[in-house]
Amino acid sequence: MPGLITRGTTPVAPAASGRAASLSDAAFYFMTAVVAIQGAHVIEHIVQLLQVSVFGVAEGDALGLLGYVVQFNGTEEWLHLGYNTSYLISLYGLIVPLWRITPAVLPSRAFWFFIAASVCLETWHMVEHGVIISNVIANGGCPCPGIGDVALGLSDTILHLFYNLIAYAGVALAYALVLRNRQTGRGNEGSDRHRYGDF
Repeated sequence: MPGLITRGTTPVAPAASGRAASLSDAAFYFMTAVVAIQGAHVIEHIVQLLQVSVFGVAEGDALGLLGYVVQFNGTEEWLHLGYNTSYLISLYGLIVPLWRITPAVLPSRAFWFFIAASVCLETWHMVEHGVIISNVIANGGCPCPGIGDVALGLSDTILHLFYNLIAYAGVALAYALVLRNRQTGRGNEGSDRHRYGDF
């Protein structure tokens, strides 16, 4: 049979040159959880924006949904810090598994979009939360400005919705491509490149 190496009487497929052709089940289920949980977090930020812009809740009192349940120092910022720390660690945990399936499953541009939009922006987002928490500690609660909201003159609600949407876009695109590959059972045959380009 072409493409098989025989050793003794058992045919053995040739060793994969380079990277694996699909994400392992464990990595896939981990990524599924990350995408689902971050999706819920984005919804929390959309709820916050609606609270401020539609329902007239003051910016400092718009806590999303979970923020009304989980508060320390009279603010939901500790919840955001804990959540975003977990999310960032999860994104770093996905780098190697996604790199291993690039470009066979995940086009190179999609991988680098994941790195830039999700990993790099979420790393900056954590710097922001570090500054916010330092202000929470210094003030015994809020006001607790970050860097971007002060520098750009944007409200914290809008800026952090933006951060979370972009950080979600990178991992969501990678997940969609991994999911498509699992559903079709294909690696890099090149046919999808014609339909979807290199992204």
